[in-house]
This record gives sequence, C-alpha cells and structure tokens, in this order.
Amino acid sequence: MFRSVVMRAARTALRAEEAAASDPAFATKLKFNFSIPSTPIYAAAPVRMVIVPGASGVFGVLKDHVPTTAAMKPGVVQIQENEGETELKQYFVSGGFAFVKPDSSLDIQAVEAVKLEDLDVEAVKKGVANYSALVSSTTDEKEKAQAEIGLEVYQAMAAALNAA
Repeated sequence: MFRSVVMRAARTALRAEEAAASDPAFATKLKFNFSIPSTPIYAAAPVRMVIVPGASGVFGVLKDHVPTTAAMKPGVVQIQENEGETELKQYFVSGGFAFVKPDSSLDIQAVEAVKLEDLDVEAVKKGVANYSALVSSTTDEKEKAQAEIGLEVYQAMAAALNAA
C-alpha cells in the first residue's frame, strides 16, 4: 500500500512539473499561491521571488528552490513579481505555513494577512501597549500565553512599520 501511495504521489508531481514546464509564464518564474482562510490573495501567479518570514529565519524563494515546509512567524511576506522591480509587494502575516514544492511552486497559507501599507500605526502602538500591560498584569497561565502571542504579533507589526 505504501508503495502505491508513493508511486501515485510521484506521478502527480511529474504531471504538475510537466504542466508548469509547458506554460511559458512559468519558464523563469515561481508559481505563487497565497491565501488566508477566507480569501485567495495570489492564485497561480507567476512571480520572480518571495521572501518568507520563517520561524527559523527569513528566507527567499526563487524558481527551482529546494522543496521545503516551513512554519511562519509574524512578519512580512515580500513579493517581487518581475525581474528588476525594487518596490516589493508587502503583506504582514500573523503566522502560517509556507510550502515550497518540487514543481517550482510556493503555497503560503497565512492565518491573517494585510497589506503593510494598510496597517494603522496608532492602532499598532495601542496594541503593543495593551498587550504589554496584559502580559505584566495577568497571572493566569493561559491568559498570559495568549497575551504574549498578541504582544509578539503587535511587536512584529511595529518592527515591520519601522523598517518600511
């Protein structure tokens, strides 16, 4: 049974690679899928490069990247659609997963994502202050853990806005 599952997976991967190879839009580009639970943001879009905020560190993905599965930490997903672009599309994500596949495709499934330019600086400052106070004052372990996660996300937003 295991062998048949492996063989089916190999045939599926080969068909996907052949389909990608036959599409001229992906001759030199990565096939990019990026979504949150309610909405696709990019669907099979040809892009040059994506920079991912991995839990083990930030990494870039180009066509023919080594297959990888990575958890994402709160941070900025940056997308370069075409060679030579200096303005990258930037989305703040609160976390999720990135899947680099053998067919030169990248799937990002984020819990939440918002264009970096749409973040409200004052709301982020208020969120940092509120969660900092909550972390300091809460004694319940579950509530403290939730407050620490909220603080981490708001601090990452603040860092992203300062870097922009």
